Amino acid sequence: MQVIQTLESINVNTDDITVFHYFKNLISKNFSKVVGRKNKIFSFFTEDEIPQRRYFLKVLEQRYRKKTNTSIQNLQDAHFKTFKLNFEQINMPKTLLFIKVEFAYPHILIKLNTNEKLFMSYMGNYFKNHISKQNNGLLILEYKDENTLELFEAFANENEHLRYCVNFDINRNEYKDFRQKLHNKVNTQWKFNALAKLFSSYFKILECTPQNDLSEIRHKYLILVKLYHPDFHHNKSAIEKAHCREQFEKIQIAYDNLKALYKNKA
Repeated sequence: MQVIQTLESINVNTDDITVFHYFKNLISKNFSKVVGRKNKIFSFFTEDEIPQRRYFLKVLEQRYRKKTNTSIQNLQDAHFKTFKLNFEQINMPKTLLFIKVEFAYPHILIKLNTNEKLFMSYMGNYFKNHISKQNNGLLILEYKDENTLELFEAFANENEHLRYCVNFDINRNEYKDFRQKLHNKVNTQWKFNALAKLFSSYFKILECTPQNDLSEIRHKYLILVKLYHPDFHHNKSAIEKAHCREQFEKIQIAYDNLKALYKNKA
């Protein structure tokens, strides 16, 4: 039996069904303002029940001392508090779940052996913004940042979640390779972003950004090449021809450099 006091309540927690029913009957018979369920009872203070409440605390003190050989502190003025009686069966058998984890870059697939809705909801709240799909016992995590892996590792390292015992089937070597691949990709992306800043003038010439892929850049390049190619400006003045040739050369240089940048990224 455990007794916890706060400023507003006295919580009596027990895993002994006999003790629980004893105090439940005592509360039900002596107090009028009572609410509760089969495993939890609340008794609220009323002015005309002070003698009964003092008696309840006296009995609680006796039972507690008998169980633990210690006394409950500061009970003399606790009669005005809310009494809370809780029964929790500590050794109650837990539901066993089997989870198969697979890695399909850049996703982590978590497959339950059964569509346990409560556990699926629990995982949905646990992983929150890192989920790309969730239904029918399948949850797919999408790598967003290092926090995705930290959440997954903390989750997979626990064998008990809620009222479930969880048996994880994880190939550790596959996870190691998956994690290394992610880190390599992140490092490559970081290098690409750093070089993209140096190549900002080339993106500007082609009227693109680092967020465009190579096919989009090539499409823009072909449009600009047609616009400034010297073969299309025979009838222009010498100044206009020189301007078009200069722009054409800049466009060609910009595309060649960006093409090399994207190929290195791949």
